[in-house]
Amino acid sequence: MREAVAGILPDLRERAPRADRDRAIPRVSIEELASAGVFRMLAPRRHGGAEAGMIPFFEVVRDISSACGSTGWLTSWFGVHTWHLALFPARAQEDVWGSGPDALLTAAYAATGHIVEVPGGYRIQGRWSWAVGCEHADWALLGGMLSASDGSPADLVTFLVPMKDLRIEHNWDTVGLRATASHDLVATDVFVPAHRALSFAPCLRCSAPGQEVNPGPLYRLPLPSMFAAATAVPVIGMAEGAYAMLVGWLRSRLGMAWAGLATISDDFNSARLAAAGADLDASWLQLLRDMRELVRHTEADEPIPAALRRRVRRDQVVATQRAAAAVDQLFEHSGGEVVRTGNPIEQAWRNIHTTQAYALNDLDRTLAMYGAGELAVETHPPMV
Repeated sequence: MREAVAGILPDLRERAPRADRDRAIPRVSIEELASAGVFRMLAPRRHGGAEAGMIPFFEVVRDISSACGSTGWLTSWFGVHTWHLALFPARAQEDVWGSGPDALLTAAYAATGHIVEVPGGYRIQGRWSWAVGCEHADWALLGGMLSASDGSPADLVTFLVPMKDLRIEHNWDTVGLRATASHDLVATDVFVPAHRALSFAPCLRCSAPGQEVNPGPLYRLPLPSMFAAATAVPVIGMAEGAYAMLVGWLRSRLGMAWAGLATISDDFNSARLAAAGADLDASWLQLLRDMRELVRHTEADEPIPAALRRRVRRDQVVATQRAAAAVDQLFEHSGGEVVRTGNPIEQAWRNIHTTQAYALNDLDRTLAMYGAGELAVETHPPMV
């Protein structure tokens, strides 16, 4: 798969500036990645997917993100949404994959809609934001909160809805990740049958109903750990792409006439470059260690230790912070060319700092959760 994607990367890199300007990933990029099989990597074999595993998929995401940050971010989340569908009841999976494994799913998990339970299912309406790649999607996963009889929150649920039942409000105009086209989705009194609803609780316990038909170790991973990797890996890939671009540029750049030295011989630039590279290596190696341990436990059919789940979240937010700091260093010490709109380093800088607004990248809350766990202080964090 990485070899197949390697042949697509030059085109993704070339299209990245225009995708950013147009605020849309070209359809041809989606088609090329689909033809390569990228979007079916985490789909179950029983439905024609590759069931390739956590690490192979995120290695591919890292490669794609190094060429085009928006395409890498979309690929990461399209893959994890596919994985999430495999946890739904078998009938819901059949609704989507009955005609093949190539359906694409967007998602907006924040419980911002209004949900009413009715005979046979639910009526949903409202607005959901940050639906990544929704223009390319066939289905959507929408978060909603079910209420108890007294009106208090009772259960966070994900609803599987065909895109034909939703309206896209084209309002995605942002500093970074512009080409992801993560517009709002609007539902007006949409009926969702009961089998297309899945509570977050069994996904957190690694005991979702979809495991009855998809018993492989891939589908016994904790949902928060998959979401953590989906958040951090493309950010690292974006930063690595900027790093490689800068190294190539500095090697070929002539020194400034008044300095009498080639830029490559500037010790200060070299030191900053080394520090940025070390941070990116450290971030990837930590995540890779975490993923390997997660996979080892699931392949041995062992419960995932709470300490490991907390560490995955810690390493995710620290990795994204490191990547942002590394790109800051590259941006600040690369000369005036990088401030031109469309420069790959400038684009990576905007994309990465946009990801820092994502809820899972809340550094202080995540580190506080990890520290409390280390001190055996009882907490109930929602996404661990």
